[in-house]
Amino acid sequence: MYLKFWGASLIILAAYFFGHNISSMYRNRVCQLEELLLGLEMFLTEITYGLTPLPQAFINIGKKLKDPVGRLFSDTAWIMQKSRGLSARECWKKALKNNSGALEFFGGGLELLDRLGFIWGKGDKSGQLRQIALMQELLRQAHREAQQDYQKNEKMWKYLGLLGGLTLVIFLI
Repeated sequence: MYLKFWGASLIILAAYFFGHNISSMYRNRVCQLEELLLGLEMFLTEITYGLTPLPQAFINIGKKLKDPVGRLFSDTAWIMQKSRGLSARECWKKALKNNSGALEFFGGGLELLDRLGFIWGKGDKSGQLRQIALMQELLRQAHREAQQDYQKNEKMWKYLGLLGGLTLVIFLI
């Protein structure tokens, strides 16, 4: 009797945590997009007012942002310093590949981040500012969509996990 009770409790708990983990992916995606927008604002400040070299700008941004977005900027700077022959785009792409597992971007999110690599260190200052403004708008749109997905799916996944666990227990008993 106690064995069935503990088994049923573990199944329900595991299913609930499964649903909770999926719902937290939506929340993490929103937070990471906010961090990325903040990182772009910092980058804009670094190149506009600080005239900071690109690797140093990435180091400064990486220190101020939360992981994994901060780590993405820091890794890009580290790759830039380590491999002198690579372009900023190639360094960004390598860092993105290394950190893609920690980032909660699905769908077109990683492609959007990959497109960010095209603007690092390309062209003159005014051209870069225009490109960054365009990328910020795309990220704001992705952020709005992520917030809508989060609001729509958070409770659903939590309840789905719990109810799925209860259903499984009922079928097993």
